[in-house]
Amino acid sequence: MELLIFSITALISFAGGMIILSRSGARYGRSMAAGLLFLSGAELCYILFSFRHGALPLQCALFFEMAGAGMFLLSVTSMETGLARNKAFLTWERRILITAYALYAALGLYFPQMTVTKDLDGIIRLGWVAKVHAVFIIISAVMFMWIVENIHRSSTDEQKRVLKYPVLGIIALGVAFLLMGVYRLSTLSIHMDMLMLQSLISLVGIVFVLFFSIRFKLFEMDIFVSRYIVYHSFTFLSIGAYLVAMGLFLLGVQRLGLKISFVSMGFFVFMALFVLAFILASKDVRQGLKFFIDTHFFANKYDYRKEWGELSGYLSIAFNEKQIIHVTAQVILDSMYISELSIFLRHGAEFRCGYAFPSRLPNLSIGEDEPLIAYLERNHSFLRKTPRGPDDTLWKTIVTDHQDLLDRSRIELAVAMTVENKLIGFIAVGKENPGTPYGRDDIDLLTAIASQSSAALMSARFAQELAVNKEVNAFNRMSSYVLHDLKNAAGNLSLILQNAPNHMDSEEFRADMIETISQTLGRIDKVMSRLGALPSKEELSRETIPVGDLIGLLLSKLDPRLEKLTVTTSVEPGLTVRTNRDMIERILENLIINATEALSDQGRITIQAGRENGAVSLSIEDNGPGMTEEFVRERLFKPFQTTKKNGTGLGLWQVKSIADQLGMGIEVENRPAQGVKFTIRIPD
Repeated sequence: MELLIFSITALISFAGGMIILSRSGARYGRSMAAGLLFLSGAELCYILFSFRHGALPLQCALFFEMAGAGMFLLSVTSMETGLARNKAFLTWERRILITAYALYAALGLYFPQMTVTKDLDGIIRLGWVAKVHAVFIIISAVMFMWIVENIHRSSTDEQKRVLKYPVLGIIALGVAFLLMGVYRLSTLSIHMDMLMLQSLISLVGIVFVLFFSIRFKLFEMDIFVSRYIVYHSFTFLSIGAYLVAMGLFLLGVQRLGLKISFVSMGFFVFMALFVLAFILASKDVRQGLKFFIDTHFFANKYDYRKEWGELSGYLSIAFNEKQIIHVTAQVILDSMYISELSIFLRHGAEFRCGYAFPSRLPNLSIGEDEPLIAYLERNHSFLRKTPRGPDDTLWKTIVTDHQDLLDRSRIELAVAMTVENKLIGFIAVGKENPGTPYGRDDIDLLTAIASQSSAALMSARFAQELAVNKEVNAFNRMSSYVLHDLKNAAGNLSLILQNAPNHMDSEEFRADMIETISQTLGRIDKVMSRLGALPSKEELSRETIPVGDLIGLLLSKLDPRLEKLTVTTSVEPGLTVRTNRDMIERILENLIINATEALSDQGRITIQAGRENGAVSLSIEDNGPGMTEEFVRERLFKPFQTTKKNGTGLGLWQVKSIADQLGMGIEVENRPAQGVKFTIRIPD
């Protein structure tokens, strides 16, 4: 009976190996074929053993079993696309298997008594080399069953329909190997009945693999296993290995004849589980395990599809610059093994830190003339530890002469954020948590994220500009109505002027005329005080203006508004500015009126002017209620945004527009419930 079982299994294994070898050009197909051919060799050795009952056939059979298990492991490893792309991993796997085969063969040849021996009762006993062989068989079986199960779980429904046959077949082969190894370790012997059972189970698995291979062209399919399935599977496998190790430790203690009390045993079990729970709860351990799997089991360090998909989803619901920066940072922190991140965005002639983790970098900015900025504009990425080439002089300048900037900004790797080849910012990360140097995978991931975020930022800015333009259009439409009102008022005055020569002697006409003129002037004054024309964009004439005289004339003009207020002025003697008189008057007038409208009858306005850092500084400060931080940050200087009940929100917008046109800077110092200070800086 055993001869029939061994013969059929050997024949089908050999035929199956040759069929797969002839039909498949893939590496994993050839590995599977080699595994089946090695199995057929083991079955032939079983046949010889059934005739001679000697140790030599079994020594050969053990070698073929070991080689077959290794080939099956190599096959399923190469079948999974992610692992197959990791050339280094596959190379080391093949080297380890070849080394193990050679070492086992050498030990079997030179020390056969350490492999298998036959005692006086005719029972085949295992030596320590055969015990190591059994452990190798068990590990290989567990590994290739685990990988093929991950492959099946990661497959599409159509792939699962095709894969169910080989999965069952490979699992059957794994069960045969596992049963073989466990039995030999537990009994330290080899029996014919166990060999027959092992062969029958292997036969079932081989038939399923062959059926699948011929019908569905198994070895022409590429399958990708999600790394997140591998994470969880590897975690559960590690837990199982840990618990098995603890169990083997207890078993070894018992085998040595050591007596352990019930209390000691219970405490040992509790501590083993407690240590396991502590390890699983550690974020560093989980991150270290994830890093190990990403860098050793996959060709690419990151799952680009996942990161790209997550960022796309987040950016679809981010509508302004702050939200875009936040979701970009979150994706980077979740994807990379870092604890330091900063994002810099261009603001005029400098790059300001818009986001920093774990703590904000206070008032940190990098000028556009810094070598780091020039390097990013030229190369799009900067790696502190590695230059782009031996002649990278700019890199040497940055890491030697500007080391303080890199340390202060926590920059180990920086990637440019560009739109139409223009640098709008950059993403910088600090040291990687495991302490490993950054490589191509890290640069590629940050480059992809920076590209997508840059496009989203520009879209948000364009949308914001479009919204402002719509508001300006609304203002222009409203101005049309204002002009219409002014036209009507002018018409009323024109009628009075036409009728005056004929009716000036009438007391009633004079009374109506005075009333009409008063109402018309009140209407015009109200309109003109609240809606001024936008500053034109043509080149404006400039002249030298004494600042003291300018402020004095302006205060005289606004005297009716300042009657109940305390106004204090402090102007540096002989101070002058060269600018457009009308425009600077409109700026100061708007700021003073803005202050008067924010004050009660007992309010105070302080006006100061002087030279500071090569520019003339004009400041207007009040002690009113101030503004909210949210209003200053998000809405100040935008049209139709106001904190006053009857305000139009156009005065400060006009101030900012005129200041920008004249090349002036404007700053605001807000103190809620204490007042606001606006400062105009006029360059020489």
